[in-house]
Amino acid sequence: MPTSVRTAYRDRLAQGEIKPDAAQAAAVDALARLEADLDGAGEPGFSLFGRKPKGQKGVYLWGPVGRGKSMLMDLFFDSAPIDKKRRIHFHGFMAEVHGHIDAWRKGDAAERKARFGQHRGDDPIAPTADLIAAQARLLCFDELQVTDIADAMILGRLFEALFAQGVTLVATSNRPPDDLYKDGLNRQLFVPFIAMLKDRMDVVAVRGPVDFRL
Repeated sequence: MPTSVRTAYRDRLAQGEIKPDAAQAAAVDALARLEADLDGAGEPGFSLFGRKPKGQKGVYLWGPVGRGKSMLMDLFFDSAPIDKKRRIHFHGFMAEVHGHIDAWRKGDAAERKARFGQHRGDDPIAPTADLIAAQARLLCFDELQVTDIADAMILGRLFEALFAQGVTLVATSNRPPDDLYKDGLNRQLFVPFIAMLKDRMDVVAVRGPVDFRL
C-alpha cells in the first residue's frame, strides 16, 4: 500500500530534506483530504443505471516558484489510491488535446471511430474528453497557465465534459485562478472556466517565505 501523502511529507521533514512551512502544511491537509475522498470512493466506474461516476473535489496549489508545489503534488500523486492517474505538464497536456482535436477534424468516419469510439456530430470536444477520461480518472497538472487564446477558448467546454465524466483534478500554478489568462483576448469567454475551477477545487496558496531552490 502506498505511503500516505501526510506520512511522505513528514518523512521529508524528519530527514531534513525540507523545513517546516505552514503554507506547505495547509496544502498537505488539502491533499490528504482528497486522498481520503478518493480512497472512500473506490475506483470510479459506471453504475448499473448508467449514471456517470462522480469525481472528487480537487486541489489547486498556487504560489511563487520554489515553494514546493510540484514536490507536494508528486507526493500526493505517488500516494493517490487510484489506478488510472496521470501527472503531466499542463503545456504538454494541451498539446495532446489539440492533437486529438486536429485528428477528429481531419479524420473520416472510420478514422474517428477507430480513435475515439462511437460519437455523433462534428464537435471534437466530447470525443476528446471521453478519450482523456478513459485513460485517467485523476489528472495532476504541473504549471497550469493559460496564455494561448486557442487554449483559453476550449478549456471551459473541455473541463466541463471531463468533470461530467467524473475526472478529478489537481494542479499547480504560479497564479491564483482569478489571474489566469489575465488581460487575454476575449477573456470574458474564459471567465466561466475560472468559476468552474473555484467550484470544483480547493484553492490553496503556497507562498511561504522560503524559496526551497536556494
